[in-house]
Formats: sequence, C-alpha cells, structure tokens
Amino acid sequence: MPNLRRGPGHMPGTALPGQVGNVVLSGHRTTYGAPFNRWDELSAGDEVVLETQDGWFTYTLTGSQVVAPSAVDVVLPVPGQPGAAPVEPLLTMTTCEPEYSAAERMIVSGRLTSSRPRAEGPPPGL
Repeated sequence: MPNLRRGPGHMPGTALPGQVGNVVLSGHRTTYGAPFNRWDELSAGDEVVLETQDGWFTYTLTGSQVVAPSAVDVVLPVPGQPGAAPVEPLLTMTTCEPEYSAAERMIVSGRLTSSRPRAEGPPPGL
C-alpha cells in the first residue's frame, strides 16, 4: 500500500468502518510519521475510535498477535475463517514487528461497540 507514506491506510476491498465485516487498516511503525509506533502498548479492552465523513466508530480491542507476513487470513471478512460470511463489524490493524524490522506483522483486533453520527459530534472524551 504505497499510500502509507501519508498515514494509516484502509485496505481496499475490506469493510468500511461500521459495516459488517472486517475493516483492515495498516500503518508504519517507525517511518513516515510512525502512526502505529506504540501499537505494542495496546491491550484487550482499549478503545480505538475511527472518524469518517459519516461519523465516529468505536471499536473495543479484543487482542493482538504476531504473525508471518504471509498470514493473509487475518484480513479476511472473518479473520482466520476462509469462506465464512461475516456477521459482525470487526477491526484488524496491521503494522511491522519487531520495531525497525518487517520480519513479522503485529495484528491488533477489535469489535465495534458503538457508533455516533457526525451530526451528534464526537464521542465524549475525544
């Protein structure tokens, strides 16, 4: 994804924030502004809020894992389940692991727990 030089990017063909399926975002950890630099500090229960032109979508993180770059099943509509039909809105964020290396990928996963239309303003606490 060459556009990652400008910041985190949405993987084409994956769900959009708030949709049923898997929203997949990728970002650099140490270069191009390092938007995912502190990703290893995230843990289950933390919240990530995605802002779009339609509103705000809050995903509660469910966990993380480190995988080989060839482990593309993490970006499927239902991660790890080829051919399965999605039934809930999920989030998968990917970055390189370890820091300063592209040997593996850190995967942070979550589930949509709330959404808020843009007309209502940002969620409390933002």
